[in-house]
Amino acid sequence: MCPVLLVRGEEMKSVLAILATTPEKIRREVASMSPREIRTRPLPGKWSVQEILAHIEDIEDVGFRDRIEAILSADHPLLLSIDQEKRVTEKRYVRTDPSRTLGSWARKRRANLKWLKSLRPAELKRRGTHEKIGEMSAEEFIYEWAFHDLGHLKQILEVKRYALYPRIGNMRNYYKLA
Repeated sequence: MCPVLLVRGEEMKSVLAILATTPEKIRREVASMSPREIRTRPLPGKWSVQEILAHIEDIEDVGFRDRIEAILSADHPLLLSIDQEKRVTEKRYVRTDPSRTLGSWARKRRANLKWLKSLRPAELKRRGTHEKIGEMSAEEFIYEWAFHDLGHLKQILEVKRYALYPRIGNMRNYYKLA
C-alpha cells in the first residue's frame, strides 16, 4: 500500500476522533457553568455559550452533513453559504435549552460519525463548489468540520476566561482580553 494513503487514512482517523470526542469535551466544560454564565455574552458581538451550543447543533446537518451529501449525490453541486449571524436570530438561539441542545447535538453527531465511517475513499474525493469559498472536496469538509468543532470548544473556554477575568485582581495587568 502507498505510504501516502496510510498517512491520509491515519489523518482521517484522527479527524473522526476529534468529531467523536468534542461533544463530551464541550459537555464537561458547560457542566461547570451556571445558567447565568451560559446565557451571558462575554462582550457585545460575541456569542454566549447558549448561542454557541445552538449554533453547533443547528449547523451539524445544514453546514456539514447536508453539504457532504450534496457532493456525494450530484456532480459538482453549488453549495450555498450560510449567514451565521442571521441564523442566530432566525433560529432564536437565545431561547434554546442548553441541556436539550447538547443532547440533540450528541445524538446527531453519533449518527453522523456512523455515516462518515461508511464513506469510501473515492467518495471523499468528490467535489462541490461553495458559493463564497470555491471548490471543496467532501474530505475537506470533514476536516473543516473538526476544525469548526475545535474553534467552538476554544470559544467556550474563552467565555469562561472572560467570566474569571474581573476576579483575578492585579493579575489583570498581565493579561489582555481581545
